[in-house]
Amino acid sequence: MYRQTRIPRLRASLWVSAPVESDSLAEAGPGASLIVPDGCMDLIVIAGQIVIAGADSMARPFHGSAVPTVGLRFDSGVLPQLLTTSADELADRVTPLDAVIGGRHSVAPDDGEEGAASVTGSVRALLDMACGLSDRALLDPRPMALAERLDVRSGSAAQTVTETADQFAYSPRQLRRLSAEWFGYGPKHLAKILRWQAARDLIEAGRSRTEAAAEVGYADAAHLRRDERSLIG
Repeated sequence: MYRQTRIPRLRASLWVSAPVESDSLAEAGPGASLIVPDGCMDLIVIAGQIVIAGADSMARPFHGSAVPTVGLRFDSGVLPQLLTTSADELADRVTPLDAVIGGRHSVAPDDGEEGAASVTGSVRALLDMACGLSDRALLDPRPMALAERLDVRSGSAAQTVTETADQFAYSPRQLRRLSAEWFGYGPKHLAKILRWQAARDLIEAGRSRTEAAAEVGYADAAHLRRDERSLIG
């Protein structure tokens, strides 16, 4: 079971995932599911420790947890600013929060759960941590504006890197460098992830693959399948 709550102040969504035997969205093998790329970064409580889940460039297997997992999924381009670090240093890996911002950032276990952090305690720790980071940060609006420009769900048409760079008064090289710092990968890869996610949302809402592909700007369903295979294998 998975539930999610939007927290506008943090530009993030709080999520709780309860233990399940398999994920209905995609299977990675017996007892494993796939975490698919979405252009976002998370703070997650794992075994009482707060960790950073960097932006995934491709899907990765997840073998589940015996206890509920709690996380905060930040909008594209937000968490690296709160951590004052480059997203490409954290991409495709899970890193302890302590290793990035120093200090000790753990969740005290609930006495009645034999060492497993309670959901309530995990939620409180994550929100306190995120609010503290947010209160000290002055967010640069450019990463969020770029992510919105590249996301067809915001009504933007598909564009080349050069066209997007021109709109932000950057050279294509500058845009690639900034995109790596802000999101963990270049603008072309981020646009591919966001467009595939948009098509995936439509398919899960009942549209056919052909309809979804056309609506988000693919030439046809075969091109949607090609991106899907490159992202999830």
